This record gives sequence, structure tokens and C-alpha cells, in this order.
Amino acid sequence: MSDSLITLPDIYETEIEIVAEAFELRAAALRQAELIESVQDGFEASQAANAMTELKSLEKEITEAHKLAKAPVLRISRHIDGLKNDFLDDIKAESSRLSKMLGAFQAAEREKKMQAEREARQKERERIEAEKQKQLDAMMTGDKEALKESDEQLRKIERETAAEIASKHDAVKGVRVRKSIKFEITDEAELLKSRPDLFSPDDKKIRAALKITQSIPGLNVWEETSAY
Repeated sequence: MSDSLITLPDIYETEIEIVAEAFELRAAALRQAELIESVQDGFEASQAANAMTELKSLEKEITEAHKLAKAPVLRISRHIDGLKNDFLDDIKAESSRLSKMLGAFQAAEREKKMQAEREARQKERERIEAEKQKQLDAMMTGDKEALKESDEQLRKIERETAAEIASKHDAVKGVRVRKSIKFEITDEAELLKSRPDLFSPDDKKIRAALKITQSIPGLNVWEETSAY
């Protein structure tokens, strides 16, 4: 078998870096912003606005460059993911099918084992009680031989009970069973009515609603002023 089941793209030696011009633009924009210590009049406000525009412009440019630089890698990544997912579709489907069947079998065998254990323990208790009665009779009559024989019989009962329990199921060793709860929402309105705690607020929906009205119970709404 080869070292990798998927061919490796030759992209590891690709040099990706931020060009020197970008660092120069950043230094100039930051220097222009740092010189502004207060906004007290129209002139200072104009300077602050210009500095902020330069910063925002550089941020936008580097963000766009970042997207362009990542695009080829993302295309390769999506292609590799697609290859893997397509290859594994049938494997996952069959694995899931076998897992469900084996899980059902293991669960049934576990129940059989538990039932066999209950029945065997009941028989064990009954046999032990009978042997204890024999021991009591032996002690009353001073029959040491009968007492010794009864002790051996008690140990034999324990061994036989364990063997009986082990023989009453065919569960596969090393295969674990895990139960998981699956669900689908059949009526969202009914679910919200009965269990509102299962619904989380959506920031996007709230912001859209606030454009229509700011009087929404359960929300503390305020205005915050900033320039952009």
C-alpha cells in the first residue's frame, strides 16, 4: 500500500507573503492616525476622517488580497474533500447499516444475558438455601463429613451458575454498543410553545426586527454612536 491513498498536491514550497509595499502603506496610515490625539474642531475632524479612511481602505485591500491568496487553496481543499466524501459514501452507508444490525443484535444478546443471570441467580439462591439447611442439620448432628461435602457443593453451585450465565448469549466480544437519541422537528411552533428554552436568539433576526420597532419585550435597546 502506498504512503497516501490520495495524491499529495505539490503546494508546500509555495512562497506566500505580504509584499513590502503593504507594510509601507500600513506604516504611513498608522503614523497619520497616531498624530491625531483629539477631535475638537472641524479641521481636526477632517484630519481624523481622512486618517480613518486610509485605515479602512488598507483593511479592505488586504482583506481582498487575503481572499484572492486563499482562493486556490480553498478550491484544492474543496476538491480533496469532495474526493474523500464521494469515495466514502458507500463505505459509510454500509458501515452504518452493519452498525445498526450489530447494535440491535448486541442489545438483544445483552438482554438475554441479563435474563439468564437473573434466572441463574434465582436458582443459585434456592440451591444455596437447600445446602445451608443441610449444613445446619450437619452441625446439629456433628456430621463433619456432611459439612465438608456441603461446603464443596456450595463452591460447585457458584461455578455452575457462572458457566450457565456465560453460555446463554452470543454477543461478539470487543464490539461495544452505544445508544444515541435521534430527532427531527415536526412542528416548530408547537415545540416553541411547549419548550421555549430550546430556542436560542438569532442576532441577525433581532437586528432586522429592530429596524421595524425597538419595543421588543425582553430586549434592552440603546444607541451607540461611532464613525465609519
